[in-house]
Amino acid sequence: MENILLEKEVESQKMRINSDLMELARSRTRITSKIIDLKNFPKMRLISQTGQLSNKTYVLLEGINENGEEGLYILDQHAASERVNKEYFYDYYNNSKKSKQILITPLKIEVSPSEKFFLQSNINEIIKLGFDFQHFGGNTFVLRAVPILMGKSPDLKLIKEIISDITEIGKDKSFSEKLEEIINYLSCHKSIRGGDDMSLHSIRKLIIDLANCKDSFHCAHGRPTLKFFSFKDLDKLFKRII
Repeated sequence: MENILLEKEVESQKMRINSDLMELARSRTRITSKIIDLKNFPKMRLISQTGQLSNKTYVLLEGINENGEEGLYILDQHAASERVNKEYFYDYYNNSKKSKQILITPLKIEVSPSEKFFLQSNINEIIKLGFDFQHFGGNTFVLRAVPILMGKSPDLKLIKEIISDITEIGKDKSFSEKLEEIINYLSCHKSIRGGDDMSLHSIRKLIIDLANCKDSFHCAHGRPTLKFFSFKDLDKLFKRII
């Protein structure tokens, strides 16, 4: 009888050990992946090597602010890209010697009567923004060059959308009065979007381009491109200091 009880106890211990080992293996699997998912604890994800957060909108960086404080910067990738593009278009508009992207195959574009009037009335100003339109006849224009940031082969649908939108923006006032609004529109249109995946190289380039802007800290519409949180603020948050 005692032997039977002993065998049952040994078997029960083996089952508990096996159960514990299986649970440990499951825990290790959950911890060694990018996701940390443990019972009775918030589900967490390790930040990627690039610093881009999982919503692909913000990038987490370490840095030092203008007061010499160390801490964390959060970069809004769309706002930063928009600021870079705004200053690009302004620089392009004010510097006619800037290079353009000549299209290997020019785009022939049919426009509405109101769009034709807008393009013809403002053709020299539009060319100064890098879009080399020429009237082909009737309601047809030919696009022979674009700003370099538009790429080597801009989509016809995109160009027609731009023509339509800037015509709407500029229909009631002179081009010079609407210049900033048109540039803001173009800047937003070609910016990195929230949700776009970014490589370490592209993030580094964006930060360097942003640093070279006249106003590095606001997007084309005035929103912040960067927010800083000092380590001292974090120490206060965690009650390490009062």
